[in-house]
Amino acid sequence: MQIHRQIKLAARLGVIALAILSLSACIYTNVRAPGMQNFDTRYTITTADFTILGTVEAEGEVTTILGLVATGGNGYSALYAKAKALGGDEIINYSFDIDAYTILLFVYNKGTWKARATAIKYKNAGS
Repeated sequence: MQIHRQIKLAARLGVIALAILSLSACIYTNVRAPGMQNFDTRYTITTADFTILGTVEAEGEVTTILGLVATGGNGYSALYAKAKALGGDEIINYSFDIDAYTILLFVYNKGTWKARATAIKYKNAGS
């Protein structure tokens, strides 16, 4: 009877150890990577279609707590607003870099993003 209890205890400890090892990547991460870019839609436009106003840059952070509360900004909107402030109509050639920090997968997440794009003004805008 005593050996049976020891086997059960060893099996339980083995299952707990496997669970801890399988969740080790979920406990803490700190990742720095380039953000996703949209290269799916292709257009053929030339510089005859628009005027380049310059480069716009923005940065901010996004925080989520328990997957329920999220705060932070939107990179595309920030770039677009800066392009509009320059008198632009749109942004092109945008890129995003992300530095993410996570504790226990969904308990606390914080990401710092940096975005860059080219502000343009269409030559035939409004016609």
